[in-house]
Amino acid sequence: MAIHLLEKTPDYQLGIWKIEEDEKQLQLLSGTIQRPGHVNQVRRLEHLAVRAIATAMDIQSMDIAYLPSGKPYLLNNEQSISISHTKNYVAVLLSHHQWIGVDLEHRSERIHKIRHKFMHPEEELSMRQFSNPKDETVALLLHWCAKEALFKAVPEEGVDFTQELRICEFTTIAQSGRFKGCFLRTGKEFEIDYYIGLDFVLTCSFSAESR
Repeated sequence: MAIHLLEKTPDYQLGIWKIEEDEKQLQLLSGTIQRPGHVNQVRRLEHLAVRAIATAMDIQSMDIAYLPSGKPYLLNNEQSISISHTKNYVAVLLSHHQWIGVDLEHRSERIHKIRHKFMHPEEELSMRQFSNPKDETVALLLHWCAKEALFKAVPEEGVDFTQELRICEFTTIAQSGRFKGCFLRTGKEFEIDYYIGLDFVLTCSFSAESR
């Protein structure tokens, strides 16, 4: 069983699964009877890994459902769920908060090429403290990852990553920590926890207002 991280806090439960099994092994671990309908094998493995980690978190795999928008939710359960995946990893976030989001991003220098699509000038000011190129890359990845998690958390549509999602109190980088985010359209504030792995970064966003 390839559980990379299983953590409980007062606000949420987080599970990360590193995919090392083949499809048959994952299907057995996930408790899924039918083979996923995805044509792409990578998508099938991710589908099964999500249900495997959910099972380890005491969620029945058959209770994971999706809205027409693609947002996941749970049947027969009052908790909220958010799901993410990147190369060889999946993450599942469970919480009694209504507005939650989780995002996994593979560590890559390519994030520099799209920074103009999600970084606000105010956020770029905070980037000046990271003179080390490696730290700057991680900081950019955390900003992107956090905004993806915020995007999943807010119920509103048509969200502008640059103008409406703002990262605040981003001052240092450690293996794990917390900073804040805000959805400017409504003024909703979010706590954002992060974790930095060897080949990925992860963020979890939640709003205490939504419990």
